[in-house]
Amino acid sequence: MVIPDIHIGDAILAQGGLKVFKDFFPDAQVDFIVKKSVASLFEGNPNISNLYPVFNGIVFPSESDLENVKRIAAENQYDLCYNCSPFFENESLFPKGQKILNFLTIVPQVLRNDINLTGNNHIAFTCYDLPYQLLTKDHPVQRDEKFTGVPLTLSDAAIADAKAFLADHHIPQNRPVVFLNPDTASIYTRIPHRDQTAMLKKLSSLDISILLGVGYTAKNIETELLERMTAEEKAKMTIVPATVSLDAYAALIDFCDVFISGDTGPLHIAAARKVSKSGQFKFRNKTFVISIFGATPPRLSGYDSTDPLYLGANQDALSKTYVSESPCRNITCVNKMAKTCKKVRCYEFLNTDVIFSDIQNYLTSFITR
Repeated sequence: MVIPDIHIGDAILAQGGLKVFKDFFPDAQVDFIVKKSVASLFEGNPNISNLYPVFNGIVFPSESDLENVKRIAAENQYDLCYNCSPFFENESLFPKGQKILNFLTIVPQVLRNDINLTGNNHIAFTCYDLPYQLLTKDHPVQRDEKFTGVPLTLSDAAIADAKAFLADHHIPQNRPVVFLNPDTASIYTRIPHRDQTAMLKKLSSLDISILLGVGYTAKNIETELLERMTAEEKAKMTIVPATVSLDAYAALIDFCDVFISGDTGPLHIAAARKVSKSGQFKFRNKTFVISIFGATPPRLSGYDSTDPLYLGANQDALSKTYVSESPCRNITCVNKMAKTCKKVRCYEFLNTDVIFSDIQNYLTSFITR
């Protein structure tokens, strides 16, 4: 059993743990517990034997989340439980004598890699690599496939909904589409309004369509950004409302040429490789994924195909990470939900000119239709 954290992005990244066990033991039963609201992203994944969409916590696991882990572990009597969450540490959740591999075991290596600027620290990769290093000592790998990232398995209905959204909002198919996700779960990872405004104004000078996500933590952030635009700039922008389902949102991103986001779940949705559940649709998987970071450690969850210290997005396209100047960056910033800084200075200076220039060059030189 693979147990991710309860959040969207963490569940996506923990799929590295699914792949590694199937690589060594193709016939093994590998089960995955996720939040109810994200199950549609994983249904049909061939690395999952049984999908348990039972989590319902918001920031931390609820009592029912704890009880569900306990129940499922007891019912299945697993040979191994791979715990990728810091919130399921209580041994009473598992049957007596249960073998548990704890992802936190890898923290010293991650710290060493961060200090020495070496190794691949990305959570998706380390979720795969920790069991790999342990298993390869005594077991031959059966599927020796290079780890390039994680997938999302999407339904035909989600694809149809994404196509319908583009058609209903008259998004032209003959020019590039750029998607900006303005919100994140924490103020310490959210790109400041001033920088998002600057990027949108620069982008609106291009012959493109711009999709703008909505705020969940920062309510109405999308309308606040639009209020800073001229009528001509607004005409190029379309809001993707909360009524778009999560799997349709993932499919919609595949129709986009560029996706821009801070460190949050939608970033990992964009970076994941899109796979048709029915096999009836071929995804492009050619989205240029841009990760923008403040003070939180970018190598843990950012994507950059140009830097060997990063994991590239699982796309047949460029991916890049941009890091703002910050006066107080340190390793404790990884726990963004626990930070209590009186003044947020994570994004002291973000060079939006460089980001815009890279997008412009990409759209000019690399997009083929």
